[in-house]
Amino acid sequence: MTLRVRLGDLRDHPLGVTEAGFRAELTQQDAFARGRGPFPGDAGSGRSERELFVTAPDDEVLAVAAITGVREYDDELVVDGDLVVDHERVGTRLLIRTEAENVFSCADEESAWAGSVERARWVYVRALVKVATVKTASYDRRIAGADPAADPEVTLATADETMQAVPRYVMIHRSGKLRLGGPYADTADWDGHVEPWTDHGYVDCLRLDDVLGTSGDLDIDVLRPLTSRVAAAELLESMGWDKVIRRFVDARTTAR
Repeated sequence: MTLRVRLGDLRDHPLGVTEAGFRAELTQQDAFARGRGPFPGDAGSGRSERELFVTAPDDEVLAVAAITGVREYDDELVVDGDLVVDHERVGTRLLIRTEAENVFSCADEESAWAGSVERARWVYVRALVKVATVKTASYDRRIAGADPAADPEVTLATADETMQAVPRYVMIHRSGKLRLGGPYADTADWDGHVEPWTDHGYVDCLRLDDVLGTSGDLDIDVLRPLTSRVAAAELLESMGWDKVIRRFVDARTTAR
């Protein structure tokens, strides 16, 4: 079960935070600081929960924290916990919705998420972000480590060459686990080499060449935006989620 707190109208905050309530562009830390309370409620109703989900008014998850305690504060409720940075639910919406007016509610979000299409989409978004991040990081390291006296064009060309190397794909396990690269990273036909990996539960492969529609050199200016979950999700959504996540969903359905 999870404790869900919906941020509302802006107001003064009594716990050392400048203000409480929802504001656009909140960081995860800010959302957690505002969402931990105090707010009206019975402390006993939240003491058995393990996670705190802080959401916007439209139920988009802004921050997730592991709950370490729930206590009373001036007849209201305060949640203590540790922020889980970049939790997989950040940026998604609650799956178990409620129209209740109260600022907090409890529901089994964990079970709902485990078998959801929303989670399947997230796995592929995470895969794309992961490989794009590795690629751009290799490029940036080469630039940062270059001889300042070297020809800038040579430095850029060397960094670009380094970035073209493996990995160019991410293998996706039935459980959602990801594996970068591998011996067939530059091989166009994933299906022709799938046997060794299906034996270990891998059911799909997200290839940069397929996503970007190229079989040649990768462009750093194209890859860099894909280190953002928002940009990665938009690109995959434009390809059609039913096509992108099909193997993963089919494999999980068969397994059941």
